[in-house]
Amino acid sequence: MRQPYHNRLPAQQGETVVLDGQIIRLVSRQYAVFHAKGEEVRQVMVHCLNTRHHDGYVRERHFKQLLSAEQPAFVLPFAAQLLGEYVLTIQFDVAIFFQNNAAALARFFADNPLYWQKQKNRIRSYWHCYHSNRYPDWRNYPVRLLAEEIDKEITYIVFR
Repeated sequence: MRQPYHNRLPAQQGETVVLDGQIIRLVSRQYAVFHAKGEEVRQVMVHCLNTRHHDGYVRERHFKQLLSAEQPAFVLPFAAQLLGEYVLTIQFDVAIFFQNNAAALARFFADNPLYWQKQKNRIRSYWHCYHSNRYPDWRNYPVRLLAEEIDKEITYIVFR
């Protein structure tokens, strides 16, 4: 008997980052939609996992559940990954997440400078490929401006 589509495709492993002194490997993409009932932490974890779904609408729907202030630290890598994606509406949601969790997200990027540089490179690359028609001036591209705000917060945290 054949397995359903979502069970035949494994999660793709992504990059390695540091979170609270622990080395973790991020999930690049996954193909199942996870569900959970019960305690709030479990539901937050499920929303995080679903932000790695291959369908951008699923990623966006679940990330919207994580935009509030004072999220658990384990949410940070998932928000950070979404900043380096091509779906503009999700990147705008990362801006909301950053407004609500600025110090925590900046600390995460400060602890992972190569990962942060890679995300900034992705922001520029996706702007060039997908968004330069809508935002022809790179200097005024909203996601670049968000990255600049994050850089300022990182500088503030590192040199305070």
